[in-house]
Formats: sequence, structure tokens, C-alpha cells
Amino acid sequence: MSAPQERTDWHAFGVACTMAFLAGATDVCGLAKLHDLFVSFMSGNTTMLGVALARHDVERFATIAGVIGLFVTGVSLGTVVAVLAHRRHMAAVSLAVGILLLVPLRWPAATTACLTLAMGALNAAMQRAGATGVSLTYVTGTLVKFGRGLGELACGRRDDPSWSLNGLLWSSLLAGAVTMTAVQTVLGADTLWPLPLMALLIAAITATSPERA
Repeated sequence: MSAPQERTDWHAFGVACTMAFLAGATDVCGLAKLHDLFVSFMSGNTTMLGVALARHDVERFATIAGVIGLFVTGVSLGTVVAVLAHRRHMAAVSLAVGILLLVPLRWPAATTACLTLAMGALNAAMQRAGATGVSLTYVTGTLVKFGRGLGELACGRRDDPSWSLNGLLWSSLLAGAVTMTAVQTVLGADTLWPLPLMALLIAAITATSPERA
């Protein structure tokens, strides 16, 4: 007998998809500033850190290490906010992310730092969406779960359809990247105002809706 399935919390999953959209949009802005580094992809950044270390490229090493350090700091700060906010953790962290993303509109020099901190904090805002573990930046894991689900479906196993939700999360991240790229193509590569707007909208929506403890 198969184990009972955990029911999907569709409200939480919808919020996770919205946050994934914001994460994709934020990563596009970070890539525009860092060129070949991401404010989300710490696995790739760690590989680049190793390359810089092996080549004794001190300046490059310091840049990448700074990005990784800011990301971890963002996760830590987001976690603290989430713990203190209890049942309103998504709203509280989304508000903090929105404030962080407002800073570069006034002080452009802080853009990279604020984008990276915000990306880290976003990952602390949502730990689970229904039966599906959520990491807004760990896309490889999301695609692995989706691919594994497809494989099990091909073998005739339909016990747990929650794997399909990972495809929606990935699509949301992709949609955010596509949308922000289109916006910057039209309005300019330095356009950042949609990011805090999205974060504050998420905060407003989640503040008026019930959340898991």
C-alpha cells in the first residue's frame, strides 16, 4: 500500500510560483550587472571561485566570494525575519525584499549587493509549497524532480502527481527571466523598478491571506 499523499496547499504553491517569477526577474538584473555571474546560481559561482583561486586571480576571487557571502547573508537575514514573523513569514520577508530592492533606485552603486541579498532572502520566504519542496534558485533539483516524475509516469507509476508542480515552478522562473529581459530591452538595461513593485505586491497579498506556521 502506498503512503498517503500530502495534499497540496495551492495558495502557498501559488505564492511560491510568484516568488519564482520574481527570482527569475531579479537574476536577469543581477546578470546584467555581473555579466558572467549570477545572484542565484551559487553552484556555478562556487566553480568560478575555484577557477579564480587556482589562477591566483585575487580580484576575481574577491568579487565572487563577495557575491556568495551576500547571498548567504541574505538567506540568514530572511530566515531571522521569517522566524520572528511566525505565521506571516512570507509577507514579512517579501516586505524586506521589497525594501532591499527599493534601495538601488536611490543608490545605484548598491544594486549588486541589494539584488544578491534579496535573492538570498527570497529563498528564506518559502520553504514548502504543499507537497513540493521549494527552492527558488535550485533549478537543477526542480528539474531532477520533474524528470524523475516523467520517468515514473512512463513506467506506469501515478501514485504521486506532485512532481508536475516542479515543472510549473521552473516555468515561473523562466517567465520571470523572459519578462524582465523584455522590459529592460524596451526601457533600458538599468530598469529595476518592477522588482520592488512585485515584491511589495507579494507582501500585500500574503499579508491578507492565511499562512502556514
